[in-house]
Amino acid sequence: MFVNIPVELYRFCISLQNSVSKGVLTLAGKDSTLKIGEYAQQTLTGWAAGVNVSSIFFLLLLIAFAYCIIKVFFANLKRGGILLALIAIGSVHMFSVPRGYTDGFTSWCKQIIGLCVTAFLQTIMLFAGLLTFAEHPLLGTGVMLSATEVPRVLEKFGLETSAKFNPMQGLYGASMAMSMVRVIK
Repeated sequence: MFVNIPVELYRFCISLQNSVSKGVLTLAGKDSTLKIGEYAQQTLTGWAAGVNVSSIFFLLLLIAFAYCIIKVFFANLKRGGILLALIAIGSVHMFSVPRGYTDGFTSWCKQIIGLCVTAFLQTIMLFAGLLTFAEHPLLGTGVMLSATEVPRVLEKFGLETSAKFNPMQGLYGASMAMSMVRVIK
């Protein structure tokens, strides 16, 4: 349960994200077989061809564009590591549930859900910003910059995506494990 459910939920969110991206591309009249990296490259080269390269506005948009792409890319890598850590500590929280300490388990569930929702929303907003960027570069950049703030917004609603250690839950889990070992002996 602690290994399969988080992985399947994350896999579902990523496949849903791919389906929504292809649907949005189809609605926008674009080629739906493109990947997000290919579309970003096409958007940037198409936009740069019609703009004066020496412009400060172009330079600022290019920096913001690169910042958004890189931040979302590394956030997705970090999210994979956090998912592995959450899978590893998931079973530890179950030792505390029979004793009535369900805080750790519910926060673990919220972290898994928050991780999946963040992966979905962040990439969809980045993709929407890329679609908007070709026609309205400033608006598209704003949408992409807002994609980098998705984890912070979800944290305000109780869906935290970072892995934090609660010392009391660790103590309760270790205490319960020690009690079970004594009973088995």
